[in-house]
Amino acid sequence: MVAAEPTTILNLTTTAAALHPPVVTPAEWVARTRALLSSRLDLDAVDVDVSDYVVSALADATASEDDAVTVVAPFLQFLARPGDTPVTGGAAVEAARSLRRELHGVPESLLEGGAADQPQRLAKPKRLGAAVGFHGGAEDGDSKSRRRRRPSAVNPAVDGGGNANATLDRSLEAAKAKDAADVRRSRRTGAQLRSYTHAPVEAAVASTKAKIAEGTRDVHIEGIDLSFGGLTLLSGASLHLAAGRRYGVIGRNGIGKSTLMRALARRELPLPPDMDVLYVEQEVAGNDQTPLQCVLSADEKRTALLAEEAELTAKLDSLDPAGEERLSAVYAALSEMDADAAEASAASILDGLGFSTTMMREMRSSEFSGGWRMRIALARALFGNPRLLLADEPTNHLDLHTVLWLSDYLTHWEGTLVVVSHDRDFLNTVCTDIVYVKDKLLHTYSGNYDDFERARLERLKEATRAAESYEMRRAHVQKFVDKFRANAKRASMAQSRIKLLQRMEEDRVVLPGEEEEFAFSFPEPGPLTGSHGSLQLSNVTFGYAARQRMAAPDLGNDTAPPPEAAPKLLFQGVDFSVDMDSRAALVGPNGAGKTTLLKLLLGDNVPSEGTVKRSPKLRVGYFSQHHVEQLVLWRTPLEHMKVTFPAATNDVLRGHLHKLGVSADMALRPISTLSGGQKSRVALAVITYSNPHILLLDEITNHLDIESIDALVEALNEFSGGVMVISHDARLISTVCDEIYICENGTVQRYPGDFREYRASLLNSLRKANFKRNLSISK
Repeated sequence: MVAAEPTTILNLTTTAAALHPPVVTPAEWVARTRALLSSRLDLDAVDVDVSDYVVSALADATASEDDAVTVVAPFLQFLARPGDTPVTGGAAVEAARSLRRELHGVPESLLEGGAADQPQRLAKPKRLGAAVGFHGGAEDGDSKSRRRRRPSAVNPAVDGGGNANATLDRSLEAAKAKDAADVRRSRRTGAQLRSYTHAPVEAAVASTKAKIAEGTRDVHIEGIDLSFGGLTLLSGASLHLAAGRRYGVIGRNGIGKSTLMRALARRELPLPPDMDVLYVEQEVAGNDQTPLQCVLSADEKRTALLAEEAELTAKLDSLDPAGEERLSAVYAALSEMDADAAEASAASILDGLGFSTTMMREMRSSEFSGGWRMRIALARALFGNPRLLLADEPTNHLDLHTVLWLSDYLTHWEGTLVVVSHDRDFLNTVCTDIVYVKDKLLHTYSGNYDDFERARLERLKEATRAAESYEMRRAHVQKFVDKFRANAKRASMAQSRIKLLQRMEEDRVVLPGEEEEFAFSFPEPGPLTGSHGSLQLSNVTFGYAARQRMAAPDLGNDTAPPPEAAPKLLFQGVDFSVDMDSRAALVGPNGAGKTTLLKLLLGDNVPSEGTVKRSPKLRVGYFSQHHVEQLVLWRTPLEHMKVTFPAATNDVLRGHLHKLGVSADMALRPISTLSGGQKSRVALAVITYSNPHILLLDEITNHLDIESIDALVEALNEFSGGVMVISHDARLISTVCDEIYICENGTVQRYPGDFREYRASLLNSLRKANFKRNLSISK
């Protein structure tokens, strides 16, 4: 977004009357503030909680101007009216300050020379020694040259500079302590809570400098230091990627996997200069291009040659010999890269990712929801054939059929692949090596995930035996030293043993840090009195009304099909039920209506025909795959729970969060600083607090690490209520569910076999349809 002057959007002026506002009540301030913002901005562009938060921050006449500006400025970019340019950065700060002064006037400290007499808040912590000489006077140029700064061992990307003793800069810790004090004070006084503004939004990255020869296809990086939000994620780590290998990056949620991928994608870590890198993380921006055009445009060289060919062909009659020679060279380059086959290759990739011919060739990318645009981004990366492909959770929002296709496609990838995934089946099928992030280091294992588990256990056993042997030898030597230290005849021998102990200390065997035992625990729903708890659909017909194509997807979420011009019935005459004894999985291709079926059971969607029955006392917990949209990111998990359940005490809420894997420290951090898996735990804590009888879980394993998925499986097996899941995670379905329902072609039918049989049938259909394709890289 392009920053604009605040007057471009807000047209703010400070009047003389605004400098001395009359005394009004807090409620009147809120009304005035809302009226002012409604006249300048679009408050309906964000959630009600967000707009109320902004209004209350500006309306608080007792707060300082700096605090109000700090809170309001980041939100102005989201409140711009349609057609206006959003303001960001310094422009947003000035716009927020102008709004504040129009309401409450200029602070008295800034009037009539007060700025010189009043203490002013610094924008950031500053060491006085950076501006003042050693003896307290102003430091001139000569003194600067005489004072040589000692080299620091601190990572320069992390160190803020200006430390007299070359130690770690503590300004970040001070800022975090100040934020914590603000939180505690606001809870005591009931004051508005400031947003967390001190934590950096970018990761600090450093590594040992290395000379990388051009043309090198391997990646070797030593001494990686990585931190984010004041937390050290990696320290002195090493990363080695061999050309043509496929690496799966695994580790606990919040340990730094995605941050490492972003550092590689931004080339903040040293990579061969001629190595092309593609990172699949964000969806493509919606525009008027079709998905097929979006994918084809990923090959910039082909696109440029085709444009040049069209330009030269248009003036073919007037071309000089040099122009004709250039046109021949363009034809040769296009023929060499097999440009004519590019469209068929791009279409086959989109087809494998679930796009129909109509969707890929006729619909605009702006008509697709975020999950479908994410698939377009993945298709662009696969079509681009980079030497190094980075993918962060590529299987999220994909159905099982598409995951199987993607797994098969990537097994034939000839470049280097680095993928973050928590899907055991996917890792076992695709990966040739595993990179395990633990203890701030990167541990590489050969083989797939099952091989990694076996090798890790063997390494742990060997390390344990070595540590035990070391401790026995050390204890024997220490016993000799203790016995003869005071003996004059054997003092020299004791001293030699002491030196031996010192040398042994350098060779001490350090065992890997123990993994924190993590377990989910769902509250027991208790019995239902007077009725048998169930959700029932009887002869239900449901479809979406005819509408023009639009950018806003209103088909539920990413599992529903993108908007189409013609009306479409998703279900017709469906009979389906879920009760407290159910252990069912709902599978089927994307667009078949799996999420829509859950919303019919919940009552969010109303059928055009048929009935939906629900036991009156039945409590249902629904986990949406878009759970992040339901969280208020600037709140802490504890605050979010308190707002959602105001009658509950903090101790009860803390205990419930702890049962879902949200630790005491995590419960006091802003949700925006949590990883995707940690946010999933917060969302799960919200839906299970009411002790639901039935859990409807839509892609709950997205973003959860493997250990969390294992714990979730155990918790669901121990849960005494009903469970209905939509998932592409083979282990979750095969371990938890004993019924498989296929949602396809407007019907919901029970599959006669178990999940393994269903998965095998999908693989057979892929082979019969000739979906298996080999990837040829012509680089």
